Amino acid sequence: MAKTDRLLPSAAAVVLGMGIVPAIAGDPISAFTGHWRVARVAVSDIGVQALGNDDPSLLGKRLTLTSTRLARNRTPSTGDVSEGPDFQPLERLPPDVQPELRKLGMRQPVAYAVHCQTGTWGPGRDTVIYRGTAGALDLPWYDGAVMMLVREPT
Repeated sequence: MAKTDRLLPSAAAVVLGMGIVPAIAGDPISAFTGHWRVARVAVSDIGVQALGNDDPSLLGKRLTLTSTRLARNRTPSTGDVSEGPDFQPLERLPPDVQPELRKLGMRQPVAYAVHCQTGTWGPGRDTVIYRGTAGALDLPWYDGAVMMLVREPT
């Protein structure tokens, strides 16, 4: 059994304001696995940004998430490929990207820390993926961007 198979949806809850929002029903692995496309991008309204909202350099990019691998499609050989992802729910929503999540329409996301056995995925060592009630994923990325991912039809 993969480590991620042990993750039960009922185990996750996110504290938002005064209430607790239960995790989204369904198998978390199936909630993340598949082919995804960047549909929107949000950046902070504070300070100078290298990217802009709905930046064309990121829109339309594709990513593939499986229970064994995270990768950008057509990724350079230099990075952004990780093996052995483990999705773990966070009890509290990290505050650093909340304004960008709201810009993307994600009002009550469930946050998951993604730890990988090998490789790098995104700008930080410990990636956080946010899952919304409509099934979209928000993923903090390089240069302060937060990408909204929508599942590609199979």
